Amino acid sequence: MEFNTEAELSFYKKVVQATAGLEKLKQKLRYSLVNESFIQLMTLQESVQSTRIEGTQVTFSEMLEDHIEQKEDFERVEVRNYQEALRHGVDIVHLGYPITERLIRDLHKILMKNARGSTSAAGEYRKIQNFIGPTTNIKDASYIPPEPQMMGDYMRNLEFYINGNPYEKAEVEELHPLIKAAIVHAQFESIHPFLDGNGRLGRILIVLYLLEANLIDSPLFFLSEELEKEKFKYYTMLNGVRAIGRAEPDWESWILFFLDAAIRMAKQQYEKLDRAEVLYQEGIKRLEQPSHHKIWRALFTYPITTVHQIEQATDLAPSTIRKGLNHLVELRMVYQDDRKRNRRYFHYDLIQAMNG
Repeated sequence: MEFNTEAELSFYKKVVQATAGLEKLKQKLRYSLVNESFIQLMTLQESVQSTRIEGTQVTFSEMLEDHIEQKEDFERVEVRNYQEALRHGVDIVHLGYPITERLIRDLHKILMKNARGSTSAAGEYRKIQNFIGPTTNIKDASYIPPEPQMMGDYMRNLEFYINGNPYEKAEVEELHPLIKAAIVHAQFESIHPFLDGNGRLGRILIVLYLLEANLIDSPLFFLSEELEKEKFKYYTMLNGVRAIGRAEPDWESWILFFLDAAIRMAKQQYEKLDRAEVLYQEGIKRLEQPSHHKIWRALFTYPITTVHQIEQATDLAPSTIRKGLNHLVELRMVYQDDRKRNRRYFHYDLIQAMNG
C-alpha cells in the first residue's frame, strides 16, 4: 500500500498529534489515584458504545446497574460478552502472545455466547455468502464480502500482516501502529469472516493491536465512542476502502478519519480522567473518617451501588457502610432511591464526568 507524499505528510501530522495525546493520557493514568477504577469504567463504556453501533439501545447508566440486576435480555448479554472478550484478549496480549487466527476465533466464541444470532458456528468462519445492506435481500447489498471458501486464506494473510510474515523479509518501511491499526480494522471488516459479530470483534482488534505494538500499556484507549457518534460516516469510509462507487479504494480518507477519531478520543479520555481525579480529591477533602474514604473510593468503581456491593469491595461491616453512605447522602455527594430493601446509591457526578 503506497501513498503520495502529500497524503503521507497529512497522516504523520495527525499521528504526531494522536501519539502525543496518548502519551499524555498514559502518563496521567500511571500516577492517578483512580486509575484502576477508571480503566474498569472505560472498558464498560467501550463495551456499551461498541454494541450500540450494532443497534442495541442499552445505555452506560443501565449497565452500571447490571451487577445488581443481572437481567438476561440479549442487549445486556452482548455488552457483558464484549467486556469478557476484551478482557480475555488483553490478558493474552499482556502475556506476550501474538494476535492470531486462533485468538480471533476464541474471542468470537466469547462474543456470541448466548447472544442474539448465536449459533453452533460461534468461533467458526462462515460457510455461506453473507452481505451488508439495508434489507435481507442480497440485491440491495451495499457490500458483498469475499466468498466463504476464501476465509482461511484471507484470515491467514491478515494474521501475517498484523504480526509480520515469518517467511518474508520486510522490504518496505513499517507503517506507524496507528495507521496500521486503521488498516487492520478495515481489512477485518471487509473480510467479514463470521456470520455475526464482525463489527464488535473488529473494534476489539484495534485495542489489542495498539497494546501489542506498545502504543498503549493498558486497555484505556477505545474508539467506539467516537465511531458511534459518526456511525454512518464510519460505514461510508469503510465502503470507500472497498472501492464501492469508485474506481480505486480510498484508503486515504479512511486513515484520516481514523486518526481524527484517535486524536479526539485521546483528548476526551484525558479530560474524563481529569474530571474523575478532581472529583475524587474534592470528596476526600470533605470526609474525615477513614471508613468514609474507603466508601468514597469504592464508589469510583461502582457509581451505582448497594451496601452489599460496597461490602464486597471493602473490608467494612454493613452497618459502617450504611452510616457512611447516609453521611454522603446528607452531604449530597451521592443520592439514594426510595427502596426499603437493597437500596441503591447513585454517584451522579462521576457518571456525568464519564459521559461528558
